[in-house]
Amino acid sequence: MSRNKVITRRKFLQIGGIATVGLLTPRYLSGLGCDPTTPDFLGPFWEEDAPYRTVLASSNEPGYRLIIFGKVTANDCQTPIPNTIVDVWHANDSGCYGISENCETGNPEDDEYNLRGRVISGLNGEYVFETIKPGFYAVGPDIYRPSHIHFMITPIAGDSIITQLYFEGDDYIDTDPGSSNPNAINRIIPLQETESGLLGVFNIILDIDPSDKMINGFYPVGPARLSNYHNRLLPEGLRLFPPYPNPFNSSTNIKIELDRSTTVLLSVFDLKGQWVNTLVKGRLHSGEHSIHWDGKNSSGIEVPTGEYIVILQTPAGRKVSKLTILR
Repeated sequence: MSRNKVITRRKFLQIGGIATVGLLTPRYLSGLGCDPTTPDFLGPFWEEDAPYRTVLASSNEPGYRLIIFGKVTANDCQTPIPNTIVDVWHANDSGCYGISENCETGNPEDDEYNLRGRVISGLNGEYVFETIKPGFYAVGPDIYRPSHIHFMITPIAGDSIITQLYFEGDDYIDTDPGSSNPNAINRIIPLQETESGLLGVFNIILDIDPSDKMINGFYPVGPARLSNYHNRLLPEGLRLFPPYPNPFNSSTNIKIELDRSTTVLLSVFDLKGQWVNTLVKGRLHSGEHSIHWDGKNSSGIEVPTGEYIVILQTPAGRKVSKLTILR
């Protein structure tokens, strides 16, 4: 297999078609059970507003070409969840993250969002993207993170899931805190080597009941409505302002702006991808809203010093912001 061989557009579309016609084997049929996808660390390298695209790596990006595809389903492993935003980012072949770090190799096209991008699951829940296999990197003396890809998965209704994908056979799987966690077992996938590159299947199972009206009645269900939905992903009228004060000690205010009355979900996550608290869940009228957060989790306990992620979700799209607590 050629290290830098680019997968042709025809081959890429053929692979995407596999997911489209539903040939991906549900996990409950393969004996793996039907467990929702588990969270993992967010890490320090996420950046908001990555472009919507299916090819994350330029044709000249060093590394082995890699295609990841799969389906997004409800917790029965069968009911597809369309219009889910799958935000992806990872290190380059040398283990360096663009934007966040000064990388000495890679990014020959000087792409601001190199090896980052967002894709949207189709009507059958399918998604696909092409990139290169990430390299490992050191996090301490003789301590390395295995090759991995970060995901922030956001359905149109329900909380986002922050997680990571790993690959079988990696030398550092057993020593890494994330990949060695028993909860990661279904996120360590085999890669198939082909003449065009590496192929991997990662089916995403959300903890959403298939009978949920948000699946059966809230999502667009036809090509025209799907197109309209894509055009509304980032409306000008949906705004999430930076929290103020930020950093903060005891409390902060998060201002949002809506151009219409709509259903809103405003949630806080830590950098491990763990849900911390839901600040708003319900319908808000149009205009500006200031939401107060006292720095406590859903159990009323103060969260520790650190960075956190605020995610605003509406039927029209998603906005994300960072905040820092200093105790």
